[in-house]
Amino acid sequence: MSPLPPVETIGSVTFADCGEDDSHLKLFRVNAGIPVREALEHASHVLYYATMLSLEAAMDPRAERFAFASHYLGEMGKAIIDDLLLAIQPGGPHPQ
Repeated sequence: MSPLPPVETIGSVTFADCGEDDSHLKLFRVNAGIPVREALEHASHVLYYATMLSLEAAMDPRAERFAFASHYLGEMGKAIIDDLLLAIQPGGPHPQ
């Protein structure tokens, strides 16, 4: 039995909606070729800070400015994880 190839991001997932009139434009994309360990570590960091900012925004009425920062960090973390899931899915998208 041959060893499985190392899992890396494939650069398929985009994030950060922009544009008007449901143009479905995305500003950012996960880069291809990032090893799974580094990608998950980064996702963990950005999701941790998204959680901290959203908690601060929820607890302090003067901290509503943190809500969008939390939203964007959450979107980034989700994109990393979604890209890795596509990478391990049989017959999934090919690297960009």
